[in-house]
Amino acid sequence: MASTDITDHLIFLGLTEAPNLINNYRDESLNDGDLWNYSRYGRTTVKAKFVVTFVDRNDFKLAKHEIYRVFAQKGIFRLRTGVEPDIVRYCRAGSFDLDAPADGGNYCEFEIPFDNPRGLRYSIVNTDKMTDQNFLSLNANLDNKAHQYHFVGQKNFEVFNAGEITIDPAMEDHDLTIIMKHNGGKFTLKNETTGKSWTYNGNVGSGDTLKLQGIRTFKNDKADSANTDYGYITLASDWNKFTVTGADDLDITFSFPYMYLS
Repeated sequence: MASTDITDHLIFLGLTEAPNLINNYRDESLNDGDLWNYSRYGRTTVKAKFVVTFVDRNDFKLAKHEIYRVFAQKGIFRLRTGVEPDIVRYCRAGSFDLDAPADGGNYCEFEIPFDNPRGLRYSIVNTDKMTDQNFLSLNANLDNKAHQYHFVGQKNFEVFNAGEITIDPAMEDHDLTIIMKHNGGKFTLKNETTGKSWTYNGNVGSGDTLKLQGIRTFKNDKADSANTDYGYITLASDWNKFTVTGADDLDITFSFPYMYLS
């Protein structure tokens, strides 16, 4: 929805945000200072700035009603801008004031704070649905090397994560789905870059589909983690080198969003 679809003469001025890196320390009474415990990305506040113009006070009240009707809601807002149309934030609106100027002017500037609980921005589509144009609009300064997310019969291949952080479905609950087809028995998928691997110990027929969704494995959409070594896959930022052992015919697709800090 564009700003002008909310009410006439509402102009969007832009978003401001910054990463929120939180460092946690523990106090050891016999040591000087504190000892680092862990770091994480915390919730951020996305500030959306607007200006609305109006003819008179009655016109202002009508515009105010429409603005609150849209933004003073409890649900999730998917925020993106015309500058970066392929990057999205999933947020919740906070409280904001909307008052006409006391001097009788015919415009009002205001700011809406949105909570971004994960503190991250995401590509609007996952890699398995991404077109070349989507990729270029997200990453205009990257090289022209081909970026594949579907591989067939390859023992060695590379997967590109254009995001700014490591995708970790176990420790960070990040979105990563790997879809596989194979006709045979036990095989292993390993990311040589991060050292993480996953092994399937069961048998798979030509009509079966395996799905490693985060840390859970499904066979034909039925839970099947018991037939694995309970491993999982992570993706470092930039290029990830993969090896496949035990499945020369593996048909594999990687589906995940790029994640950005700012």
